[in-house]
Parts: sequence; structure tokens; C-alpha cells
Amino acid sequence: MSLTKTVGFFAGTTLAIGGAAFGADQNNEFASEIANLKAQIAELKASQGDSWLTEQRAAEIRGIVTDVLADADTRSSLQGSGAGAGYNGGFFLSSADGNYSMKMNVLEQVRWTFNNRNDATDGEDQTWGFENKRTRLTWSGNMVDSSWSYKVAYYFAYSNDVEFDGSSTDLADAYVAKDLGNGLSLTVGQFKLPFSGEYGTDAGNLQFNDYSTVSNDFSDGYGQGLMLTYSADAFRAAAAYVNALNQTNAEFGADSPSDEYALTGRAEFKLSGTWDQFNNAMSFRGEEMGVLIGAGLNWADSNTAGDGDVFGATVDVTVDFGGANVMGAFYWDNNDDAAAGENPYGFTLQGGVFVSDDWEVVARFEYGDADTDADDNDWSTLTFGANWYMAQNTAKLGINFGYAFDEIGTTWGGAASGNNWLDDAAGEDGQWMLQAQMSFSF
Repeated sequence: MSLTKTVGFFAGTTLAIGGAAFGADQNNEFASEIANLKAQIAELKASQGDSWLTEQRAAEIRGIVTDVLADADTRSSLQGSGAGAGYNGGFFLSSADGNYSMKMNVLEQVRWTFNNRNDATDGEDQTWGFENKRTRLTWSGNMVDSSWSYKVAYYFAYSNDVEFDGSSTDLADAYVAKDLGNGLSLTVGQFKLPFSGEYGTDAGNLQFNDYSTVSNDFSDGYGQGLMLTYSADAFRAAAAYVNALNQTNAEFGADSPSDEYALTGRAEFKLSGTWDQFNNAMSFRGEEMGVLIGAGLNWADSNTAGDGDVFGATVDVTVDFGGANVMGAFYWDNNDDAAAGENPYGFTLQGGVFVSDDWEVVARFEYGDADTDADDNDWSTLTFGANWYMAQNTAKLGINFGYAFDEIGTTWGGAASGNNWLDDAAGEDGQWMLQAQMSFSF
């Protein structure tokens, strides 16, 4: 019996006794009962101590906690043993221990272009229309444990002949990477080759609607093989050995590989800033000052008859000011095949300034010399415009105006197709175009 009930019981008894007794001895009996109650209360305290109420409450709380934990275990078992799901830079699924995960990303770019040429050979001096420039799905994550990662990317629409022909679904990235520790990582499969800084930027993070024509012409594109990378606080590098430069989804055959050897690599020195900020071609307001110097080399020997050695080099500098940026890149090749131009070269200079948190004005000049005797040997264009960042690179509108100072023909036409430049009639120049592109990357 608790102390409270005991006191209540004896108090009730006392009142009953007091109500039944009358006379002079009533007060004496009442006093005797009170004395008896005090004695019993003193006995209870002596046997249970002053902590009896605290212990009782603690027991009740322990019971409640036990019930809550049991309910939580039941609920977690219904969620796949604690598996996670949500959005963090992409929609993801993850096992409870984090050893297995999958993240899905989408890149969608819809473009409208108006192009004006003089005396076009096909009779269409003015051309305009919409296109799905890029529609890409990417799956990435880790497996086995956090040191193993993978990436698979498909282009369901891509109209740039430099990379994919857009006529069917094309596999882009398809690789597995292993973190070897101490900054080293090994990648096996198909991946974008390390060479050009501009081309190394994802298409959803560009400052213009597309890569520059000069970058498209000199970059190595994708390859199938092995790549070793190293990353530290202020330096990172990557070197790849592949079947051939600019080759995707090639099957094994009697003439494999396409090149006797194909090597490409890139090194970057970060003088200030963070590596993450250079994943974007622009410098948003609020970002810190950053300076990056990069250089790339490639070397390949064709497996076909005749001279086919190709050696190329590039160097680039990027400076971020936190709300403005400038980037310059130079490219040079040495080809054994003189018909293709022994020593073509080119450069780009581009930058942008944010006039508000969401609006940026941009400009780019590019020049290339194919080192041939063709009339369309030279390439020079000026592009300027504005970007409206509705949610930074997740949702943005880019408006570009471009003007070509030289005749555009077959020499540069393939690389120029990424920016919707068209071939001019012989001897004609002064082509211009206007573009508007919505880009969604999430």
C-alpha cells in the first residue's frame, strides 16, 4: 500500500471514530489515533527511505521508453531496414549503411535558333526552329562500400555531330571507379577524356549555350579504357589510356584497337578558391576569389596505313572574382598527316559579369587556324548575350548572339554544328545567328 493510501485510510478511520464518539473522553481518543498514525508513517519512512517516490516515477518512465523503442523498431522494419531516399543534388536511394546508393540526374536543354547567311547554296538564307539540344539521364552512386563508385549516362537526344549523332539513344559515361586512397583513384570503362578545361565542364554548367567551336575541334571527347586520377588540396591530375581519342561505344573486332596507342592527360593547379567552384563555368555572387591554371596533353598513333601520329597540347587560365569571371584557353596540334593541317591552333577568351544576383552578361571571342590552304581555313566568331539564372544552373535561360567574321565551310563546320553554325556559300562570310535556350539540370 502506498503512503498516500495509508494516510487516507487512517484519516478516514479517524473521522469515523470521531463521529461515533461523544462525551468527555472524545478528545482523548482522537489524540490517541493521531499519535498512532504518526507512528505508522514514521515506520513507512524508515523502511522505504525518502527516495520511494523518485524510484516509482523512474520505473514508470522506463516502461514508457521501452514501449516507444519497440514501436520505432516496428516502423523501421517496414522501411527496408532503414534505407534512405530523397533529393540531394539528385533523386537518390541508399541502403541503411550507405554502402549501396543510386542517384538519378536529368539534363534537358531546349533551344530556338535563328540563323542568317548570304546566298546559301541550299537557297535558305534564313533558317529558324526549335530543337531538343540535349536530353540526358544519369545514374551514379556507390556499391560494395564508399570506395567503389559508378556512373551511367544516356543521351536520348543530342544534335551535335562532334559527340553524338542524335539519331538514336547514345551511351556516354559508363564506368566504375575505385578509390585507392591517398588521393588516387582508378576508373575503368567509357568516360570523358581529361584534356580541355572547357570541355571538362558539364554541359549543364556552361556559361554559354554550348561549348566553343574551338574547344569542340581540339578536345578529345570520350574514350574507352583506363584512367588514373590524383587529387590534393591545390593540385589534381588525370591520365588515360584508351582505344582511340573521340571514340565511343566501339566493339571489339579484327582491327581493334583503332589506334596503336592513345594517351591523354590533364593537370590543374589551384592557386586560390575551392575545387567545387570550378565545376561551373561562371562565378556566382558570394563565391570566393579563385584562380585555376590547367594544362593538357594528348598523343595518339593511328592503326591505319600511313602517317597518323597526333600530338596536342592545351593550356588555360580561369579567374573567378565572385560575381564575375574570365577564362582564356589556347590549343595546338601537331599532325603527321599534312592534308589535315600540320600545326593547327586556336584560342578562346570568354567571361561574364553579374549585374544582379540572377542576371549575367557574357561575351566570348574565339579564333582558329586550321593550317591548310582551304578558303575556310580561318575561324573567328564573336558571341555575346545574357543569362537569367532562375535557380542557378538548375533552371536558366541563355540568350546568345553570334557573328562569324570568316567563311564557314567543311574545315570547321563539323565542330561548329554544336553552336548551330551552317556552311556558307563559297566566298561568303558574315553569318550571324540568335539563340535562346532553356536549360534544366537537376
